[in-house]
Amino acid sequence: MQLLIFYLTDNNRHYTFPHFINLLNKSCQKNKWQLMILTHADDELFYKLHLEKYDINTTIIKVSEYNNYLNKTFVASDFAKKNNIPYMMKCDNDIFLRGETLDYMINNLHFLENNNHLTMGPVLSSGIPGIEYFKEYFLDAETNEKMNNLFLKTVFYNRDGATYDFLNQYTINSNIWDKDAFFNSVKSMNHHYKGIHPIRINEESLQYLNEYIIKNKDKFYQNHELSVIQNDNSPYLCNSIYCIKTDTYIKILNDTSLYVDSFDEVPLNKYAWMNNMNHLFIKNGFAIHMYYNWKNNHLLYENNFCDRFFG
Repeated sequence: MQLLIFYLTDNNRHYTFPHFINLLNKSCQKNKWQLMILTHADDELFYKLHLEKYDINTTIIKVSEYNNYLNKTFVASDFAKKNNIPYMMKCDNDIFLRGETLDYMINNLHFLENNNHLTMGPVLSSGIPGIEYFKEYFLDAETNEKMNNLFLKTVFYNRDGATYDFLNQYTINSNIWDKDAFFNSVKSMNHHYKGIHPIRINEESLQYLNEYIIKNKDKFYQNHELSVIQNDNSPYLCNSIYCIKTDTYIKILNDTSLYVDSFDEVPLNKYAWMNNMNHLFIKNGFAIHMYYNWKNNHLLYENNFCDRFFG
């Protein structure tokens, strides 16, 4: 077994799982990966029933609700270590990934043996920094330009102890969207929460993107020529989905000096900064992330997206 996919979930998003597992079932390398479903709700039977029709090697584990996110990461990493699984893939329960993209990542996990690279992941539709690659390779030129213009309408504001309003110089106080200048400015921030981008707070741009994805869903299902983007220099990875070496992930999880909250996102990014490492992405390896929880009633909007995209 080469890769452990650990799927972090609860009972709030059961509507995503049938689509998620159906996509992964298209993988041609099921002998190389194992799925671990980690929940903190009494819903193990739900997953068992949906998995009965698939020949996917799966383990379902329930953890305590208290500090459940980190509990899940430690359970998964312990399992991978004990079973000699060299790589792990963290996946939240609001992600849709094609089996073909998963297979390509599995075939290229050796890139993570290079000390310059910490993680590998798909090009995530509203991911940070994935949105910029998704825009470039998935959208047509006119839609891409429309997205850039919508980004310019973004009003940044301060929250969670971080100062973001200075970034308005790249949006409402600018005539062009310059992603490189924006990311370089984010990199200079003296704060650990650097997972910021217009796509996260500009609801109009995200809704426009999702409408385009729904109308062009055939493009998502098409096979594209894939390759590894090795030179990404963005300052922060919002870690909804990524592959990482098991030993490295365990080292990050166990380094208490890296934590600022009860999640692994900041420790992951701090480790990358400290060791001058970047993140790899799969060009044309598209994946979907529908909404951020900063949006009011985001679960309602997600449900509607699923009905329209998969219906």
